[in-house]
Amino acid sequence: MASLDVTQRLEYSDNPDLEAESDSDIFGRTILGFGLAGNTDIQSFEFNLGLDIEQGRNDRSSIDLLNPFVNFGYDRASRASRIGVDLSYRESDVDSQVFDEEFLEDGNSINQSTGTRSSYRASLSGAIGEQAPIGASYQLSRSEIQYSGAVDPDLTDRTTDNASGQLEFRIDPRITARLTANYSNLDVDGVGVDRRTTGFGAGVGLDVTPRLTIDTSLSQTRVEQSGTRNEVDEGLSFGVEVSQAMVNGSLSLNLASDVTSNGRRESLRLSRSMTLQRGSELSFNLGATRSDESDLNPLYGLSYQHVLPSAEISVSLSQTVTADSNNQEEINTTLRGSYRQDINELSSLSATISLFNRNELGAAADDGQRVELGLSYRYALTRDWGLVTGVSHTLSSRDSEADRSSNAIFVGIQRSFAWFP
Repeated sequence: MASLDVTQRLEYSDNPDLEAESDSDIFGRTILGFGLAGNTDIQSFEFNLGLDIEQGRNDRSSIDLLNPFVNFGYDRASRASRIGVDLSYRESDVDSQVFDEEFLEDGNSINQSTGTRSSYRASLSGAIGEQAPIGASYQLSRSEIQYSGAVDPDLTDRTTDNASGQLEFRIDPRITARLTANYSNLDVDGVGVDRRTTGFGAGVGLDVTPRLTIDTSLSQTRVEQSGTRNEVDEGLSFGVEVSQAMVNGSLSLNLASDVTSNGRRESLRLSRSMTLQRGSELSFNLGATRSDESDLNPLYGLSYQHVLPSAEISVSLSQTVTADSNNQEEINTTLRGSYRQDINELSSLSATISLFNRNELGAAADDGQRVELGLSYRYALTRDWGLVTGVSHTLSSRDSEADRSSNAIFVGIQRSFAWFP
């Protein structure tokens, strides 16, 4: 099936570039998106691309092509083997990346900076002998991040290569043993820390009962660092996960002790997922983590989704521990919420909230927060055309810089096409 989405709207913002000092502007924006997907019994593929076209920003005669992206995915699976390929490219403004998961994993969480970020990613994964006594699986990936026009020194070009594989030995229906190997290499262009991580290990999965499972893993890990920090960390990493299937979901406990670029990090999480009445889904986790360079810190997460015939609500809360290109550890907390309500057969109202908090660990901490609020209204003019309007508010703060805020309003029309080529 093929689809084409077209949105044309007029926007006003009192600070469109989210700068400390900026003039208001009114301009046009065209949002284009194209998708193509197909599925059979053994294979599937998906192709998506899109971009924004801004007209009349700053120079009234200017036309700017913004936020282009391309994604391609292909998977083929049979009874005994599978293979998958994923390719992606994305370009966007640096400041719009705050709630992007890939961006957060790089440690670039609050960047009140101008510039453009381009990311490239390619991955290959597969497995053989999935139902056989002996099987194998692998995953290879390469990602590149490039910045253009960015003045923040923390925003540096980088390349990351990852490779992992494992051999599985199904001793009997209740016991599966495995041998594992993994490799990761982070190459930073300019000032920063290059990291190379290798690990070799083994693990065992045991079905104690039809509902209770235990999985253990142990590996020898080596982390080599060069650049602004030159050292080698080496030792045993291990993990234990106990999971209990329940009538309406599952309960699990995870204990891990890993060798990282900042020494050993230990963490403990208790997770619960459940299906509530009327099809609602709820999951949450509680825990704590500490490392050689930080004290004990809490960890928590939440996900809730409720769907009704005329409304939908979803809330997610996540907390991750990461290290940036300078090995500065930080705990990132992200809260997202959305609500959609059908007013009648022709109109609907939607609201969104996103909140991000960065808590850097250490003496030279530079904490930051960002909040985004949005409210939109849609009215069906015809079966295919819709009128859309909305308002948004963005607030960004950082210890080392002045606060920045932006308010915007837009109105436009939207059309979606779908057909079978």
